[in-house]
Amino acid sequence: MSDERDDPPTDDALPAELTARFVRGLDCFTRGEWYDAHEELEEVWSGEVGAKRHLLQALIQLAVALHHRGNGNFGGALSLCERAQEHLAEVPHATCFIEPKPLAAQVAALEQELRRQREAAEPRYDPALLPSFAHAAEAARAAREQRGLPPLPR
Repeated sequence: MSDERDDPPTDDALPAELTARFVRGLDCFTRGEWYDAHEELEEVWSGEVGAKRHLLQALIQLAVALHHRGNGNFGGALSLCERAQEHLAEVPHATCFIEPKPLAAQVAALEQELRRQREAAEPRYDPALLPSFAHAAEAARAAREQRGLPPLPR
């Protein structure tokens, strides 16, 4: 999405949840821009370990699953939802302002929808099943401001 390098390094001094790319990735999710969400989050994921890495991997896989869903690639979407669930199972508590258990339940609901729609003549998707990360993006923005980091556009 953006080629700017406006992120400070992702290290102990600045957790992944405060990076500009993380917030932009969540904003892309909110707008339904799955490919861009994947791109932004992948940049953050590559430097992380532990629970953050698993959560970011799950978000990336979910973004690609939703992209596949929109293209009618049910097999690819189901496979990525399953893999996202596996990564979420490795996240024991809220990480990057996201609670893993409710997100896992949303991914499971998406999987059920995909299985039903795969058999439908004209697939119709329930927009209520799409996870929203607006709360996490706002929490990250607030945390950035508390640390004196430049504000991010909304």
